[in-house]
Amino acid sequence: MPLYCENCMKIVEGPICPACRNRKLREVEPGDFCLAAEVHYMQAEMLKELYRDNDIPCTERSVLGAGITVSLGVNVGYTRLYVPFDRLELAKALYNAYFNAPEEQEAPREVLIGHVYRHFKGGLYRVEGVAKHSETLEEYVVYRKLYDDKSLWIRPKEMFLSPVDREKYPDAMQEYRFEPVDENGTEDPE
Repeated sequence: MPLYCENCMKIVEGPICPACRNRKLREVEPGDFCLAAEVHYMQAEMLKELYRDNDIPCTERSVLGAGITVSLGVNVGYTRLYVPFDRLELAKALYNAYFNAPEEQEAPREVLIGHVYRHFKGGLYRVEGVAKHSETLEEYVVYRKLYDDKSLWIRPKEMFLSPVDREKYPDAMQEYRFEPVDENGTEDPE
């Protein structure tokens, strides 16, 4: 039986949630709301209507947070849609049929400027911005250590957003190299 993380509202395969490091997982129950899709705001509106038409209860959370979405506009926002576990398979099938998407496709990850991120090895960093290389135009994330000397660092955006190399780091506790967290280092409530 799959395990359920109440913090992230996700189905988890191992004894620890890779997103928030929660160890207090439990068996999933039919009525537990689980992540069904993380999609652009406009897709979310279409999916919610599709779920309603198929009698699938749905709740949502903005990925950027309401304040950022209001100030920057809804076109930059992503939304996470959650459905009861006993309706999850149908919800995913409808998503795949409607959007002609591969089974495991997720919304592209974006760098959240001003947010605190945890590196998979444990350090906390605040993203200061995204810069472009003057010759190649490659994008780099500019971020500051929130410990020791508070120094400024850069890393290619693609690498910053990449998953942890499981062959090299099989015991890593999170899915991505850098993951957004709150100021205390726990999962970002978004």
